[in-house]
Amino acid sequence: MTNSFDISLNACKIANTDTGFHLVANAKTDFICKYKEYIKDEASFFYIEKTGDFTIKAEVETKGNFTYDAAFLMVRDTKTRWIKLAVELGVDTTYNVVSVITDNWSDDANGELITSNKCWLRITRKDDFWGLHYSIDGEKWRFVRCFGLDLPSTIKVGFGIQAPLGDKCEGKLDFISLTDDSVKNFRDGS
Repeated sequence: MTNSFDISLNACKIANTDTGFHLVANAKTDFICKYKEYIKDEASFFYIEKTGDFTIKAEVETKGNFTYDAAFLMVRDTKTRWIKLAVELGVDTTYNVVSVITDNWSDDANGELITSNKCWLRITRKDDFWGLHYSIDGEKWRFVRCFGLDLPSTIKVGFGIQAPLGDKCEGKLDFISLTDDSVKNFRDGS
């Protein structure tokens, strides 16, 4: 799977590892559509195109230096229609699971604080219903959110990294899996 994500948007420094990828963010880059203020579309995204239902998951680690530094999973149609699930360095200098749903403007939501700078992230598509989850161990999944968002049947799916305020944010994405399977129950994560 690790060699499949060969299409990129705003490519950054990327290296293959034994279990995935190591990324170094380009400075002052972000994906965000701030309501009636601005659209930033400069962060790095590596992807493949996927048709139909799917689940993408990976162990995601962020080594941030500045607030909002993040490595993430992403599903993308256009610069104003996308889903991002991240391990992000928060304003409180701790790491959070952060989800951003963008349909013209971004709905940005901080989730739970995590005790380290890494966890598993998962995005699932069932038709145009979406489920976001995270896990500490890759086995037991906790609910982040679910929602409806009409996107084309073929969509860009992958991962990326951002450094909105500074530079030198590093990320690791390990054990990436993209399958045709859907999560049965978004609320309990099974």
